[in-house]
Amino acid sequence: MVSWSGLGRSFGTSLFKNNIKTPFVIQNVNFSVGKTLNAGHGHKTMALQPSRWQYHKFKDMLHYYLMVGLIPVGAIIFYTNVFIGPAQLTPIPEGYEPKHWEYHRHPITRFIARYIHNNPQQEYEKFMHYIDEEAQKAKLRALEKEVHKKMAERHDYQAYYYRPMVNKYHRINKQTGDEMYERIGDDVKD
Repeated sequence: MVSWSGLGRSFGTSLFKNNIKTPFVIQNVNFSVGKTLNAGHGHKTMALQPSRWQYHKFKDMLHYYLMVGLIPVGAIIFYTNVFIGPAQLTPIPEGYEPKHWEYHRHPITRFIARYIHNNPQQEYEKFMHYIDEEAQKAKLRALEKEVHKKMAERHDYQAYYYRPMVNKYHRINKQTGDEMYERIGDDVKD
């Protein structure tokens, strides 16, 4: 596409210029239709103008990608509308549960519902899970707020230097103290 428009521009402009300005000969007499009669006076100048290369490149790429996308999509839409057609409404057989995409009439819509979009039941369950998670977070925030409120009431708080104690070492310490108490007894003299 890029080369066609470039060829068309160069070929088309030179085609018209050459046909108009070339003299044609009839019985040794020259006839010139588009020839200017300036007899070579004055300087030939080229007008300065901004480049249109970027515009032509954009236009060529736009046409190319539109055609790459539109022709196949148009062919698919044409084929489905002409040869497949819309679905016909029929009674549901006994014991058969229709799939979620079978409720759509047009074949392209059925394809999109089946392979691209999620099942509406799945979407509903995901939404319910999201609501449950948000409810759990709200409960935890309310509990944390209540804990902070109680800590403020009782002037009981954990300072930045507080390190929670590990119960394992506390139990070992208590067991060692009990063993020493059993061995030595209560009346220890220094």
